[in-house]
Parts: sequence; C-alpha cells; structure tokens
Amino acid sequence: MFQYNISSDECLKCAKCVPTCTIHNANPDETTSPRGFIALLGEYQNGNLELDKNAKDIFESCFLCTNCVDACPKDLPTDQLIENVRRDIGKKFGIAWWKKLFFWLLRNRKIMDIFFKTGYAFQSCGIKIEEEKNSFRLPLIKRSVPSISKKSFLNSYPDFIDNGGEKTVAIFIGCLANYNYTEIG
Repeated sequence: MFQYNISSDECLKCAKCVPTCTIHNANPDETTSPRGFIALLGEYQNGNLELDKNAKDIFESCFLCTNCVDACPKDLPTDQLIENVRRDIGKKFGIAWWKKLFFWLLRNRKIMDIFFKTGYAFQSCGIKIEEEKNSFRLPLIKRSVPSISKKSFLNSYPDFIDNGGEKTVAIFIGCLANYNYTEIG
C-alpha cells in the first residue's frame, strides 16, 4: 500500500494550497481542499477511514491540476497521492463503463474519428450553441461542448512534414484541438 500517512504527517497545514485549488474554490469545504485530501488519506492509511462511496466521491472530485503541488512549501505530491487512492477505488468499486469507453477510444484513434464524424453529423440535433434569430429553441438546453469540426486536425495534415533537414518539432494535439478547435493547431 502507498504510504499516505508519511505525506499526511509532513503536511504543515499552512493552507497555502487551499486558495489555488479549483475544487475547493467551487465547493469550500475542508474535505475538498488539498490539505483535507492529505489528512483523509492519512486516516485511510491508518485504518480510521473506510473507502466508501462518500470517500470515493471526495477523492474523485480532484482535477489533478497540480496547482496545490506548486504552492506547497513541502512539495507534497498531492496529485500522486490521489492517483494512488484512485487505483484502490478502481479495485474496490470498478471503473464506470463510460470511462472505460473513453480510454478505449483514446487507444483507437480511427474509431474515435468515426465517433466524432458521427457527432459532427448529429451535432445540430437540439444542442446547437449558436443563437439563431427567429428559430425554435428547446428550453433549458444549452450546449456544454463546443462545435465539432467536419475534419479533425490530425486528418487534415500529414503525420510528418519534411522541412529539408532542419530541426524537428513535435506538437501534441489534444482531443479538443483535434476535433473541436482545428484552426488552433
């Protein structure tokens, strides 16, 4: 088992991490602060906290943005601690089907391309983002995902562009830049 209690004991409880935490800013509760996560993990290690549904929800609420790690004067690896407890959560509760599907799609780009092409074809079915004047809109339906491009960035350009022997540059195109914001890449 990962040694959560070592980090829990090393935490100064100085709260320098708290204002940097996006989750704590949205839900200002000690359990959703980085030092609260670390304290709970120490209690879990010591056997004083059961890994139940409530604890699962708390540990899965972290975005793993590492803002707290950057702010911590002791450089405590809060993100790594949470990643490790999530491994325990996965063993106990399993992984949701939609997360498994998403990870599978990430490993199978051609199928993900088909998935997004289908999304492009059906994106105007009730979830259109643009306000169109004099058109019928379903109430309370607002789009939370940006428009999908007709052709992905990676399918628009070759994998390698020969520049005549000059230095090689690599670029990471994430999902949003690849399928939604293709003009940015």
